[in-house]
Amino acid sequence: MRGTALLSILAIWWLVPTAESHELVKPPKALRVLIITGDHGHAWRETTPFLKDLLTKAGHQVDVTETPRKDLTAENLAKYDVLVLNYRNTPKGAKENPESVWSEENKQAFAQAVRNGKGLVVYHHASAAFVGDSDWDREFEKIIAGGWRRQGYHGKMHVFVVTVRKEHPITRGIKEFTHGRDELYQNSVIPPGVEILATAYSDKNKDPKNTGLHEPMIWVGHYGKGRVYHNVLGHDVEAMKSSRQFQILFIRGVEWAATGEAYYPAD
Repeated sequence: MRGTALLSILAIWWLVPTAESHELVKPPKALRVLIITGDHGHAWRETTPFLKDLLTKAGHQVDVTETPRKDLTAENLAKYDVLVLNYRNTPKGAKENPESVWSEENKQAFAQAVRNGKGLVVYHHASAAFVGDSDWDREFEKIIAGGWRRQGYHGKMHVFVVTVRKEHPITRGIKEFTHGRDELYQNSVIPPGVEILATAYSDKNKDPKNTGLHEPMIWVGHYGKGRVYHNVLGHDVEAMKSSRQFQILFIRGVEWAATGEAYYPAD
């Protein structure tokens, strides 16, 4: 009996990553991921396949909806562990793809899913979705833990250094890295209670429009029981390919939002 108990303890110890080890175990199951897109204002038809491939190669099961009006229902969202927003509502997108427009029922199903514990990942331009003065716009800002909103902007695209500011399951083993040519978002809304995981210096020498401040690039928060991972890096596929650390942090952000832990190893 004592031997069985000892084996159980050792088995648990083996599965828990230590502070000294960056080789994390795989998730107990492949996560079910839904990428929500169909409108964006950026090249979502190019970035979506890249994100799907990145997460699939990490061992997860990924579906994509380009028709959120049809697929953002309580029944469908219940199938997934985590939702990835590669979406921003635009007039052009609504005209080209009417099924990308969220109905009131879609909005409520989405909010309820996250509130009840569904993981949420906010990727780049999704930080600027649903900006306005309606009750939904204000609630959406709470759901995604702030972001670009009305006052956000960026200077010229350029190469910059991303610095990890907080030890966290997502950042474990990563300290600082050079990120390729990308948009450096600045002046984002950072609500009380969020944890800023990584920043980048907005250098005025690169563009006088820049703030001269260390701007948040990655942060985490909660909406009800739901974990929210917000990453404003990755304007295009070139930017996402430019640093392996971006890819690791993105995969881990998806895992953390779904489970509260990050499993993907640092290279």
